[in-house]
Amino acid sequence: MSNISTNTFLMDNGERYCIVIDNSSGIPLFYPLLYITTQLRNRSDSISTIELHAGAIALFYRFIHEKNINIDERILSGEFLDNHELDAMRDYVEKRVKKSKVVQHNRNQSTVNSGTKYLRLTAIANYLEWLSNHMCKDIKTRGNKINVFIKKIKSRRPKIKYRNQNIDMDKSLNQQQLDLLFEIIRVDSDANPFLKDVQGRNRLIILILYSLGLRAGELLNIKITDIDFSNHTLSIRRRSDEKSDPRIRQPLVKTLERKLPISEKLVKEIHSYILKERRKHKPVKDHGYLFITHKSGSTCGQPLSKQGYHKIIHVVRLASPDLYKLTGHKFRHTWNFEFSKKMDTMDIPVSEEQQEQMRSYLMGWNQGSGTARIYNRRFIERKADDVALKLQNGIN
Repeated sequence: MSNISTNTFLMDNGERYCIVIDNSSGIPLFYPLLYITTQLRNRSDSISTIELHAGAIALFYRFIHEKNINIDERILSGEFLDNHELDAMRDYVEKRVKKSKVVQHNRNQSTVNSGTKYLRLTAIANYLEWLSNHMCKDIKTRGNKINVFIKKIKSRRPKIKYRNQNIDMDKSLNQQQLDLLFEIIRVDSDANPFLKDVQGRNRLIILILYSLGLRAGELLNIKITDIDFSNHTLSIRRRSDEKSDPRIRQPLVKTLERKLPISEKLVKEIHSYILKERRKHKPVKDHGYLFITHKSGSTCGQPLSKQGYHKIIHVVRLASPDLYKLTGHKFRHTWNFEFSKKMDTMDIPVSEEQQEQMRSYLMGWNQGSGTARIYNRRFIERKADDVALKLQNGIN
């Protein structure tokens, strides 16, 4: 069991599935497979959630292999893990795992953040609680020992600070950064870091992110049929386990489905990309996704992956020191800041409640979730800060 890893694959029905396997034999580990199937998959957890749990379980099995621990025997005997073993496990799971199919452990690697460590220990605790109850279901006196065992694991989780509900509007791009960005992504610009073949596609990706404030999953899930070229609208749709999507790690839409208005200029940009660039790389059996891979090879014409998307943002970020903090999500913050400014300059004032409703719909948030209210409040606070400074500067 020295080579325990996770394997994510695409099933015939379009479902993405993840298992924990022994690489030396290629066989899935029985109990992790049973747990993932009955406890995670059957409650409709997303593939991302299943992968996180499977990764933590794989890490646990590597740990007990290195320590020569037979967890099945320990559970059946009621011994479980000693305190020093739990401490060692806590230290083990904080190590960063290389992004490869084989879960590795190296003392020289940097550690993960407290949030990741918390999630790993929680996932391991949940799995061991299920495993202990499953194996000891005929031993009625074992319940208290199991509870104590699980509490010991959870007590070793780090304390984490929950994110402040005050969204930082400074995460948005300022006008100077936007001007620089649009010059960098301009086709044939001397500052454009991309090959000629993908400049148009990558520019369109940035334009859509900026214009609509979409999340990465929403952008990568756009199909040509989602675009109404006559009425200038784009439908955001949820397509979990889509059969036509060949991506094993399918980008998911986490927001609500909705129909967004798009400008005539943006419609023309999209139409031009489809006719002039996308068609050159279209696969024999077209899946219909708007953004595809242009690079020649086996993946040419396939839907753009999450990795490919993040690489585009990374290359743009490296194009200028002024964009060193650029992320795809920063466009969403920028959109919300621009929305607040526009609402503030409307000829007919829009109430705060109406602003929240409008913002929630356009962003795909549940009405009344509070996220839109946070953006509204932060913008008001920023305006108040500006007024306060002007008052202070006016004092002789």
